[in-house]
Amino acid sequence: MNKKISLINVYFIMLLSLGITNHVILIPLILQLSNRDAWFGTLLTAILHVGWVYIVYYIMKRTGQQSIFDWFRERFGKIGGGVFAAITALYFMWMSMVILRETTTWVQVTYLPQTPKIVVSLIIVLLCAVVANNGIRSIAIISGILLPVVWLLGHFVAISNLQYKDYSLLTPLFVDGVEPMLRGMIVAAGGFMELFVLIYLTHHMKRRMNYLSVVILALLLGGLTLGPLMGAIAAFGPIPAMQSRYPAYEQWMLVTITKYITHVDFLALYQWISGTLIRISLFFFIIAEGIGFKKGMHRRWFLFASGIVLSVLTLLPIIDKQIEQFVFGRYSAAFLAFLTIFTLAVALAVSFKPKTKVENSNESKKAS
Repeated sequence: MNKKISLINVYFIMLLSLGITNHVILIPLILQLSNRDAWFGTLLTAILHVGWVYIVYYIMKRTGQQSIFDWFRERFGKIGGGVFAAITALYFMWMSMVILRETTTWVQVTYLPQTPKIVVSLIIVLLCAVVANNGIRSIAIISGILLPVVWLLGHFVAISNLQYKDYSLLTPLFVDGVEPMLRGMIVAAGGFMELFVLIYLTHHMKRRMNYLSVVILALLLGGLTLGPLMGAIAAFGPIPAMQSRYPAYEQWMLVTITKYITHVDFLALYQWISGTLIRISLFFFIIAEGIGFKKGMHRRWFLFASGIVLSVLTLLPIIDKQIEQFVFGRYSAAFLAFLTIFTLAVALAVSFKPKTKVENSNESKKAS
């Protein structure tokens, strides 16, 4: 059975898994750092990102439709491949912890104040483990079901709140100089650069993405950040938007459908949980693939154990404090530096493309 996914499947997966971070983490932080200039800095970052994603495309082109993990193992041996897989696993586990902690905190504060965090957390991660265990095809199918509704709800809240929005609040720009905008651009760039996740999916695609396809995806992700960000400033004003913890969610609280239907903000729960489900499932799937389990049973137990460990770690005060500082931007510059160095290092590695043992053996036979 063909387990490969189409280009539209890739779009669905990426928009849900990366879009949730833009809403939950990027928008509040960019607003806090840049205030009214946040939208312009995000726009500039999205434009610059179009050039940066060529590096992602270059990596995908050089590795062909081969697993990036297998490519590193064949070219750099078990140690080199193991180091690459370990860095990948640590990064995706950390980002899974961040979104899990933010989701469980938000659910408890807004909807389930009497429910212990561990209960909400375990339900989410065990469901993600099941989805990840079923493979990339299942992640793609579920994304295809969830994303259209998420998209419709996003447009519904945007249109419903037009009566409250004043887009003249988006100007004037640079009242405090360009420094606030530049600080916000660092945060936005770190979020946008997560598009490098594509290099882990190349071998699952029916055909390799071309540069235009990657650019379109980058622009769509930029729009997912820019739209709600501008909407928050226009609806609340720059200062209230900056002080809001979840401005994308709080726009739902303004929605009314005639005077008889209000409090439809529970629909935001669908959007948030959908993004969290696909994001953690995808990251679990990539981690398990990097380890390269030979037996399905071992893979299954690893995924469920990872989910439980993830839940427990997010409840530890020391981890919770570090995640909170990460969300509030303490490590934004370091995060951007890591993604930049990591992506460039992978691009450099695939540029040299050392020959495999099989290729060397074939050359030796020809010489003899």
